[in-house]
Amino acid sequence: MMDSLLAPDSLSMPGLVIRATILLSAALALAWFTRKGPARVRHLLWTMTFALLLGLPVLSLLGPSWDVPILPSPGSPAPQRPSPLMEAPAVDVARDARVTLASPDTPLPKAGSAAVAVADPVSPPRSIPLALLLWGIGCTAALASLGVGAVRCARLVRAASPLRDPIGLRQAGAVRRRLGIRGDVRLLVSPTATTPMTGGIWRPVVLLPTSSAEWSSERWKVVLTHEMTHVCRRDVLRQFMARVVVAIYWIHPLTWVAARLAAVAREEACDEKVLALGTRPSDYATHLLALAADANSDHPVLSLPMGQRAHPPLEKRILAILNAHPRHRSTVAAGLVAAAISIAGMSAAVAHPVHTAQSDTVTALVETRIGDTGLGGAADEYIFGDVTSVAVDQQGRIYVADRISPSVRAFGPDGEFMAWIGREGEGPGEFTWPVDILPAADGKLFVRGSRITTFATSASSAYPDSVADTWSIPPYFNSDSWRARLVDDVYYYPHYRWRNEYTEFFYMKYNEGGLTSDTVHVPEMGDLSSPKTAYYRVGSGGGGRMVHGLNSAPFTPHTDWDMTGRGTIIMGDGETYRLYEFAQGGELLRTIDGPEVERRPVPRAERADSMTALEARIDSLPVPLDEVVHVAPEILRGEIPDSLPAFISIHVGASDRIWVERWPPEGMASSRYYDVLEYDGRYAGTVVVPAPLLADPPPFFGEDIIVGVVMDPTFEVHSVVSFRFRLPE
Repeated sequence: MMDSLLAPDSLSMPGLVIRATILLSAALALAWFTRKGPARVRHLLWTMTFALLLGLPVLSLLGPSWDVPILPSPGSPAPQRPSPLMEAPAVDVARDARVTLASPDTPLPKAGSAAVAVADPVSPPRSIPLALLLWGIGCTAALASLGVGAVRCARLVRAASPLRDPIGLRQAGAVRRRLGIRGDVRLLVSPTATTPMTGGIWRPVVLLPTSSAEWSSERWKVVLTHEMTHVCRRDVLRQFMARVVVAIYWIHPLTWVAARLAAVAREEACDEKVLALGTRPSDYATHLLALAADANSDHPVLSLPMGQRAHPPLEKRILAILNAHPRHRSTVAAGLVAAAISIAGMSAAVAHPVHTAQSDTVTALVETRIGDTGLGGAADEYIFGDVTSVAVDQQGRIYVADRISPSVRAFGPDGEFMAWIGREGEGPGEFTWPVDILPAADGKLFVRGSRITTFATSASSAYPDSVADTWSIPPYFNSDSWRARLVDDVYYYPHYRWRNEYTEFFYMKYNEGGLTSDTVHVPEMGDLSSPKTAYYRVGSGGGGRMVHGLNSAPFTPHTDWDMTGRGTIIMGDGETYRLYEFAQGGELLRTIDGPEVERRPVPRAERADSMTALEARIDSLPVPLDEVVHVAPEILRGEIPDSLPAFISIHVGASDRIWVERWPPEGMASSRYYDVLEYDGRYAGTVVVPAPLLADPPPFFGEDIIVGVVMDPTFEVHSVVSFRFRLPE
């Protein structure tokens, strides 16, 4: 079933044109360097070029990838120095996001479980782009012309009769022996052909005009040597391949130049062979002129006419024949040319252009790394079990909550351990499961777990060390690392509850007196309320066992949200790069269209890795897939999205900046890309974090600092890393 999920990405037209340009430019340069050498070497060059052009799409899809950096324009400001961990390419984005205020005449959406009255998710455009449509028309016309030529050639062959001239038959036998042709070559006399021509890709045929009955023995020898050379070199197949390449790449002007030069080299190679077998140049030129006088090329035919006046021009051929000098066989030259064009073709196929950092993309610098594997004798303060939250206060102190050893640890801006805050237990200032840390502007520290504890700084301490308040929370507290907010001294605790077949998300409000009766509901959008966990039933008592990773197909867009410091909710469905801001009552305040609208195709490597993991997950099930409840419909149908989500997640940081995580460019999966939008909607830049920060717990975004958690891939141990950045002016 999963085989249908592994459809490869489509190759973009601009990328194919760029690769074709690299290859054709290299071939033209090699043709110029070999212009004084044997024509057969140049024709070999063009044959290999056309073969590589035909294989470019396949090589580009299946071959390795070679990142080729594209430098920024000379006038652009110098980018910020990259982190020593990794240099990340920039992402092209528009300069500004677009902000649209909700119309006062539009009915406002209701809060709670009522659906939000916003536009339906916009799927990626499925209409055929104009450029692709024009290319398709041109390609179809060129292939149709090729087909018409093949039909006309077949008609000429059917209307022709076998050659019975004894002189011609004797000469044909002698030429075949000299050229070493072993297969059968049909010699036909055509009442329609006006000049000798060779056709037939798999069954070669030489068509002769009826005037051949009047030819001399010398002309028979010249004509048959030329035509049999075409047969020996498989020139009809080469010409067919060139015509197919022109049909596919008709929009590229260098393709037409290459086809013309290949035709010139083809005829000159045959002329050189005729002269090499003993024909005098002046006699050969005389025969060509006589044959050209009767030639008629008004109708294109898929064949190789000997006396054609154009493609290549006959005058150039005559001059080349009369000025000919002995050409020594150059196997070395042919080998060098073949190797050079092969290298150029493979380089063009695997080249993957990437952008270097530009003025609106900055790479954050690693400032502090906190954590140890525990194998080197490090102190317990620096060994983390399962980090559930990180935060930074206004003094730059870093706070880390750990689930395994329930506690909060304070570190200085330099990463030096300062103190343990709280400890495991059920009493005041003790935790069973700390999952969120919220530093306040007045120096207090809110820690959420099975209760909400407020720590204040005592007179003799440099950090919050004393319990100022404790609030109880309802049973089945939220153990997810969703960030709480403090707005006007009101603490907003994020929570959710299941209601049959949907999930409801909301914020509970706490003030100095504890829990209030007011609740802020997160509006429904996209897949927000859909079931979050798949499961299969066990036994007859209605029990079940959860199955992770099957409730959503890979690369499916998901709704995400966060609360601002103003108490409003910023959210989006991931289908499009459009964000919505809602008031606490559910009123839509405005929409923000981000700097990128079009969704990119799923990278091949990430698709393959995800599908391998998904197949392994399905194979490990103890029950058939159709017995698992809440499996994503895409997985049941054997389908996954072709495009990446418009964004991955939304975070609100210091100064209410909106941080929108986007999918990293192909080959940069170990970095995190964040578009930064000021609260007024202006695009401030893109910050690249050169480390694979975990999504859970979410990173902390300060004015100029980002703190997140990374996992050691070998020991699966968490460490905390802080990064400094500076947005473009």
